This record gives sequence, structure tokens and C-alpha cells, in this order.
Amino acid sequence: MTSSETHDSRGRVNYFFEVGRTSGEAGMNEIDTRDRQALGLLSETVTAELGPASVVAREVNRAYRSGRRADLRTASAAFDALPGWQRTRINGDATRRAKRLKARLLQSTARDWRDLSAPDERITIPTPPRFLRPK
Repeated sequence: MTSSETHDSRGRVNYFFEVGRTSGEAGMNEIDTRDRQALGLLSETVTAELGPASVVAREVNRAYRSGRRADLRTASAAFDALPGWQRTRINGDATRRAKRLKARLLQSTARDWRDLSAPDERITIPTPPRFLRPK
């Protein structure tokens, strides 16, 4: 979006993740667990960009804390009312935060191969059974 583009609140909004899916654990009026996690990340980003006193930040934070669909709709309407350049900037920041978080989570599960007891120690990978080897 360009800075001269006007905002049309009736236009369709494309989210990077599905909003408001129900799962077996969430009731009909509650937000899915994964959506709440994404909403928490968005809440942090909006608060950092606009400040905690912003109406949008308060509504997004309320939706995150309550987990209710009604609050999500209010937060969505407040976010959609922002100018396009601000939504784009918040989207970029939230995407970067999500990628950093994902990298940290993946990194924490990876084995650190530097912890081998001796520098000359080798990891022995067993050979696969003959029936798995290519012919």
C-alpha cells in the first residue's frame, strides 16, 4: 500500500493466519489456542508501535487476554481503521517477531554438537539395513 491510498473498511482483509477457528478445546465464543498465540504476538507489536494508550493496542490486548470472539471482532475493526502504511509497518514488525520466535524455539530443540567430550570423538551413524539401501 502507498501512503496516499485511502482505507476502505468494507474491503476484504487478508490475514496471514486464519482467525477464529474453533478446535475441540475452544468453545463457540472462544478463539483457537494458536490464534491466541498469534494475537499475543500482534498485541506486543501494536503496543510497541502505537503505545499502550492507543485504542487499537488496548482492543487487541483485550482480545488476547479474554479470548472471546466478540473482542476479536472489535480489535479487528480497530486495527482495520488504521492507515494502510501503519498496518503494513505493524505487519512487517509482527512477521519479524514471529520469525525470531520460531527460530528461537527451533534452536532450543536442536542438539548442540559442540558438547562432545573429546575433540577427536566421532559420531557413528549406523549403516541402514540392506533392504533400505538403493540398488
